[in-house]
Amino acid sequence: VVTQMGNQIQSHAAYRTAVKLVHDGVIGKVRAVHSWQSGAMGWILVADRPSGSEPVPPHVHWDEWLGVAPTRPYVPKIYHSFNWRAWQDFSNGQLGDFGCHILDPVFMALQLTAPLSVTAQAPAMNREIWYRESTVSYVFPGTAHTVGPTVPVTWYDGAGKMPDRKALGLADNHPLPGSGSILLGEMGSLVIPHVAMPQLLPVEKFADYKIEVVPARDHYTSWAHACLGDDRATSNFDYSGPLTETVLLGTIAIRHPNTNLKWDSGRMELTGAPGAQAQLSKPYRSGWEPKWG
Repeated sequence: VVTQMGNQIQSHAAYRTAVKLVHDGVIGKVRAVHSWQSGAMGWILVADRPSGSEPVPPHVHWDEWLGVAPTRPYVPKIYHSFNWRAWQDFSNGQLGDFGCHILDPVFMALQLTAPLSVTAQAPAMNREIWYRESTVSYVFPGTAHTVGPTVPVTWYDGAGKMPDRKALGLADNHPLPGSGSILLGEMGSLVIPHVAMPQLLPVEKFADYKIEVVPARDHYTSWAHACLGDDRATSNFDYSGPLTETVLLGTIAIRHPNTNLKWDSGRMELTGAPGAQAQLSKPYRSGWEPKWG
């Protein structure tokens, strides 16, 4: 079956160029990664579920929009059509919103698989609304592009939240993009802004290095051509499965702050906190249960 995840930026020239720089060994093997989304979560409009309800507009099919989620009254602007991101019933927070985009070039550059462990720092969870900030620390098996048997990847989100510049070997006033990643290598570092061309650091060392821009692909037509048999989808389930797995494991870790969770991908076993394993799945609304067989 031909599959393609909707992380369209993977096919952008900027991300493809970043991947090539790592594969060409320009910064050497990578010893650590830091990724972040420091934007405000403007879709969190309330502190809890509002009371009351209003008539559902004719153009909104509310039952179908709720889908597998529990039934709740319609309230304008709070859920539909954009602010569903705030609610645990409908989303996976900022990590779920951006993780499969921002971590994508990291996965592709380092050829990562599923993580071995994950630990999160985050405030206590509201009963229905997502957190406003988090730090999620993953440990992955090492690859041909990393130093040592494992490699740490740390995710940060929340308004103004990003990695400490000193820990990255940067000056306090060094500019970083509002969202993106930095790969710390043996011979330098690579900054991958979210949808912008990568930057090599230190600037002085790479001042004369000419970055070869890799042309973009069309994420949509390449999938169609894969269906026709004359191309291969680059974000097929073999690749996008572990990427999604990583993001979702982070959202479980956020529910168990300051706890190291161990992940056995082959067995689909998550250990380290009571209830963590059960959170790999969820109940589905009556009439909307998936038929896996």
